[in-house]
Amino acid sequence: MTGIGVFLIAMVCSFGGSIPPGSINLSVMQLAMQNKKAGALTFAIAAALVEFVYAGVAVRFQIYLTEHVEVASWFKWISGGVLILLGVLNLVKKVKQVERKEIGEKRAGFLKGMLVALANPLAIPFWLAVTAYLQSMNWVRLSADNYLLYVGGVSTGTFLLLVSVIYLGSRFSSIQDNVFVLYRLPGIIFVFMGLWTFIQ
Repeated sequence: MTGIGVFLIAMVCSFGGSIPPGSINLSVMQLAMQNKKAGALTFAIAAALVEFVYAGVAVRFQIYLTEHVEVASWFKWISGGVLILLGVLNLVKKVKQVERKEIGEKRAGFLKGMLVALANPLAIPFWLAVTAYLQSMNWVRLSADNYLLYVGGVSTGTFLLLVSVIYLGSRFSSIQDNVFVLYRLPGIIFVFMGLWTFIQ
């Protein structure tokens, strides 16, 4: 697969995986709806940079697994289990109203974005599981030569989703209230991905 293909697949997966409401996109949405788009943009840049680091950690470990077949053989079962667990949690999740805290001005946007994103280390096991699935399906083949393109695609997808939130504003807010689109549909997809990992 070409480097561009690896980049695009990572970007699409990251964009879709960033849609469910969380502290990052809710904070960006609030800034946008307060007409603080410059602050929201710096917040988004910081969050994308942190995603680059977290995804990089996950991918480096995934490359290690592909180079050590004896470890990868049992890790396949772990990654499949993680995907199924993520899916089930989304399917049974009870939706609660998320409190939207006040966010500072533009100069604080980058720092706040960095801190909020760093408080989300679950991105590492998420990308570990998703990357394992993509490789098991032969959609990507990661190596020391192309993993930065993959991680760059992850970071770009996160940034593009957050920019979409900034410019969609209230329209994105209505999407955030659609329980099926945000939780149930991703849950079904994750369960399918996990089961498919076991079948391969």
